[in-house]
Amino acid sequence: MTDVNQILTERLVDAREAAFCLKLPMYLLTNPKDRQRLGLPHYRVGKMVRFKVSELMAWMHAQAQAEAEANAEAKAQGESSDA
Repeated sequence: MTDVNQILTERLVDAREAAFCLKLPMYLLTNPKDRQRLGLPHYRVGKMVRFKVSELMAWMHAQAQAEAEANAEAKAQGESSDA
């Protein structure tokens, strides 16, 4: 179980800082339609949008895993059709 104090004390960053830290294009973090389409974890603080870097890193890791699994599945299907 996650420590509640860790969740509450993690610093929220703006889109510019999050994009810089994670080497992502800033439009992915600032465009509401892109955030929703990609399922980016974010928080609304008034009119501002803020992010937790650890959640974005976990999201990036999950995306990479899903892409790797999809590539492996496509490769497996390609090999089975060649046989």
